[in-house]
Amino acid sequence: MGESKNESTKTASQAWRKRPRKFAPKSRLGCKTCKIRRVKCDLSQPSCMKCQSTGRTCDGYSEIPLGFTTNIESNHYQKETANRAESYNRCATISAYQAERWHEKQHDLIFRNLDPFMILPVAGSAQGEAMCIFEYISIKHLNEYRPCESWRKTLMFFSQTVPSVRYAAIALSLVYRNYLDRDSSDRMLPDKASLLHYNRAIQLLLNQEIGDSTETTAITLLVCYLFTCYDHLAGNYVQAMKHLRGGVDLSRNIDEAILSNNKSTYDDAQPSGAGTLICQVTKQIRRLDMQAVTFLVDWTPTDIQEVLGYQLPPPDSAFQSLDQAADHLQILVAWVMRLHNTEQQMTPTGNMPPLPSSLKETLLGQLEAWSGLFENMLQEGGSYVTNPETGRLMSLLRLQHTIAWILLGSCGPGREMDYDNFLPQFRQCVALADDVAAAHERYSGSLKPTFTPEVGIVPVLYIIGVKCRHPVVRRQVLSILRRQSIREAVWDSISAARVVERVIEIEEGGSEEGGMARSMEQIAMWQRIETLSWVQSTAGLDISYAFCTREGMHIESLMI
Repeated sequence: MGESKNESTKTASQAWRKRPRKFAPKSRLGCKTCKIRRVKCDLSQPSCMKCQSTGRTCDGYSEIPLGFTTNIESNHYQKETANRAESYNRCATISAYQAERWHEKQHDLIFRNLDPFMILPVAGSAQGEAMCIFEYISIKHLNEYRPCESWRKTLMFFSQTVPSVRYAAIALSLVYRNYLDRDSSDRMLPDKASLLHYNRAIQLLLNQEIGDSTETTAITLLVCYLFTCYDHLAGNYVQAMKHLRGGVDLSRNIDEAILSNNKSTYDDAQPSGAGTLICQVTKQIRRLDMQAVTFLVDWTPTDIQEVLGYQLPPPDSAFQSLDQAADHLQILVAWVMRLHNTEQQMTPTGNMPPLPSSLKETLLGQLEAWSGLFENMLQEGGSYVTNPETGRLMSLLRLQHTIAWILLGSCGPGREMDYDNFLPQFRQCVALADDVAAAHERYSGSLKPTFTPEVGIVPVLYIIGVKCRHPVVRRQVLSILRRQSIREAVWDSISAARVVERVIEIEEGGSEEGGMARSMEQIAMWQRIETLSWVQSTAGLDISYAFCTREGMHIESLMI
């Protein structure tokens, strides 16, 4: 009896060994005991049989609750995956990145097993190629104009160790590869492989439970950032802005103590804590939110401050860094674009809130103060003055400051002739843009297409091309735009060049070289386009424009 009982117990304890071996990707979801022992866990619930068979106590599984609610919108395009009956939507959206509750204290990431030997395996050559693209191309350009090495290390670290981030990174890389391989005139469409990884990243987030987790919030924000980049590059602009706004809303719910504790150490931060990650990704997302006013007429950035109460450093001081100067200028440029859009653009919704009448004078004073602080910083010197990598950012800041000042000086309906007074400044802007474009080519190492979610020189060149009527300056703008295909968020240098060409044809009276105006004065006020907007369509570009002193909107479709 005793021997029979022992044999039965032994048979039961060894039952897991007799199960057919299942070949599946390695999992990081094993029990805590198996993780410490560095052995494979069979993931049995509530405690694994591996621990039971060895007489150990199973310490259970780490829970990674999900801190947001999600809506999945249906679409006609569905995909079937192997061994799954479910279909996922290519336009699946995380539209409500909001948590139930947040931890009051900062905690380190619970991914304690993210040592080098625990890097997620690469399944297949396609994923390996995609990760190489992400590491050596995508990351290089995501924050090209304001590079931060610690942020790039963070992106790479979590794309190697967290499954949802890994799939989002692969999706971005695959659509980036398609962007590099396509002809500049082809419409950008994501392929099935990138959509599969895109939806897989969403699925991994959805499969987690809702609860308190600063760590999960950090990961969710990171995936949100990558989704924003993905949909921008894929031409899914409405979806990209949903992800962007969702990420901003989620970041606003985060305990401010987390951000303040990490703000001073941002540039030197290591990807070791949820607070640090939240600080890094929040800064990137809110920067994109502020820059969206350059292409969305009725967009109001979440963090934009009332400029009447906005305080720059004392006028006799200087900016402490280029990053600080860029942050201050970004707010001023956002206000200038809002003022310009309100007075000179026709809003699609017609519900943009009115701006203070004294805003123009206040902004002019703030731009002048910024210029003084910027020059003081350069005179004091520093490593950034002689650093070639920061030289591009310095030229870009001067360029954006100058164009903002020009827009303010000519702000208001019926003032198109005033732009002629800024010809020296327009020429200066073209020279600065040419320097930035040349530095971009050296940074890229080739003339292949590039993409960044940040806004740089393309919208500035577009503004110069449609507002500066000097024929030589305009054609210099076209030369820079067509030199290399550059995507900056929704801005596309090739599309912008095509719109500028059409404006030249209309205002100068023809597309032939013999019809080219020889001076700005030859273009009368009634010939000048005052308001202009354009959107990309299946066939090319749809533009809408109105002339000075003339009523009515004109609509055209352009082939790229």
